[in-house]
Amino acid sequence: MNICQLFKATRNIFFAFILAFVAFCQVEARDLYIANADTTGSENTKPHPNTVAYSSGKSFFGHVLATPSYLFHWATRPLGWGIKFSEQKLPQLLQGERGPYGVYPLFELGGDALGAYGLLLYHNKLTRYNHKARIEALFGSENYNDFDFEYTIPKAGSDRSRVELDASYSNDPIKSFYGDNDSRLSAENIYATENLEIDAVYSILLSEKIDLSLLTGYQKMDIKESESDDADELPSIPGERRGTSTLYSLGSSVRFDFAEGTPRIFSGSRYLAALQWYHSLTDGEFHYLQYSFEWQQFIPLKFLTNERRFAFKGSLEKTAPLAGKSIPFFKKPGLGSSYDLRGFQSDRFQDDGSLLLTLEYRYPLWNFADITLFVDEGQVFSRYSDISIPDFHTSYGFGFHLISSKGFAFRSEFAFSKESSRVILSINPNF
Repeated sequence: MNICQLFKATRNIFFAFILAFVAFCQVEARDLYIANADTTGSENTKPHPNTVAYSSGKSFFGHVLATPSYLFHWATRPLGWGIKFSEQKLPQLLQGERGPYGVYPLFELGGDALGAYGLLLYHNKLTRYNHKARIEALFGSENYNDFDFEYTIPKAGSDRSRVELDASYSNDPIKSFYGDNDSRLSAENIYATENLEIDAVYSILLSEKIDLSLLTGYQKMDIKESESDDADELPSIPGERRGTSTLYSLGSSVRFDFAEGTPRIFSGSRYLAALQWYHSLTDGEFHYLQYSFEWQQFIPLKFLTNERRFAFKGSLEKTAPLAGKSIPFFKKPGLGSSYDLRGFQSDRFQDDGSLLLTLEYRYPLWNFADITLFVDEGQVFSRYSDISIPDFHTSYGFGFHLISSKGFAFRSEFAFSKESSRVILSINPNF
């Protein structure tokens, strides 16, 4: 038998199978019609279609295809039971409520250290005047430490004023310096720091929307060569940048808050302006001014509920030397952190000034959680004339924000850029 004969035989068998299948369907349809026919002529004896039993079970192959969903369902059942139990027995865990005092574990990613853990201790009703105290202790790899103590005295002199005292100490065995807006990753220099800061702030509420602050501060920064094992192949910062610097500062800031909504902010705006004067207490090498402006705008989507909104932030920071003196490189405005260009490495860009634009879309996932989509645009500059659209660096990502009855509680974000990426876990809001 040649190929043509084989093809014709196969074709005939195929058509015969089709004809037999059609005949079988016609016989089944006829039998079904006879079984359901009204033999008495009365419509009451004909069953209603909704009363005819039918089978809805999956076939064996249907169960095989559904196996992944079965596994996922049973693997996540304990999580569902845990959430239901928490809602019934421990509602405060999901509402973000805190007592007047307590101790909480801390875990942070995406900050100055690759990862850090520690404790938060606080008391909001110290003494009969309800003073507030807060201590944060963070420990990271390579002997990274960060301790922060805050003490707040409400109604200091009047019912509309307060005093805040802040003391912090940190040591970081490896920090990076890259350079200005055009710097490359290959230009990285590393160094180690030991930093002590003490600040005192007096704030007074001029009205329900305007807050004025006066502040003074002391900082001692020690810049030295890094001894980290991870930095053996990277060049150290030049010797002229090393040493100990002691700075004294005076300044003021004003805040206009027209934002509306609780616990989520869904409309309105905020404006912040600050001016600070710095002077070196040791050799007089540093003497400069630093000023900043920030605008925050919250835009509800009119065709949706108020909880779905855009949040915009624009910030400008600039330093200017005085009396022919200089500005320490570690105090120059920079971009690259968990608060600005979130997808870039820490301190990726530094210069005399910085400009940042951030846009976030925020919408509720649950009543205590938001999903955010964001994009950051920023650049550093020496003079205002250096600012240009092509020099903006872009960062983007998404995240989850936990919301308590009083507002923001915690954020986890995933940020990306053309150079790197960053995972952020923080108890502090971006804005």
